[in-house]
Amino acid sequence: MPLSEMQIKLIQASKSILVRNLHLTNEDAIAVISKAIKSELNIRKTNLELLEISALSERTSFVRAVVKNVQDQIMKNPEWRSNSVDRYIEKFYQTLHEIMNPDPE
Repeated sequence: MPLSEMQIKLIQASKSILVRNLHLTNEDAIAVISKAIKSELNIRKTNLELLEISALSERTSFVRAVVKNVQDQIMKNPEWRSNSVDRYIEKFYQTLHEIMNPDPE
């Protein structure tokens, strides 16, 4: 399944946080984020285009689920785990949230 424009935008905007602060490679960051996004889209049986026009609460719930999935993947890998994961995961969340919710309601 090819990535949508929105998935690419989400990945590119947020991967730098994982690369810069948690020392994942670009490839690892892209893999972790895209896996989390695809998994959550599959669970919800939707796509990002439909999420973009959905309610703020639904977009926020999606972002939280993706961030939790990314955090879980990071914590499972001893090379990426650090004491600062929670702080950088919060930055990661903020980045995804801003992209998914560009206009404050």
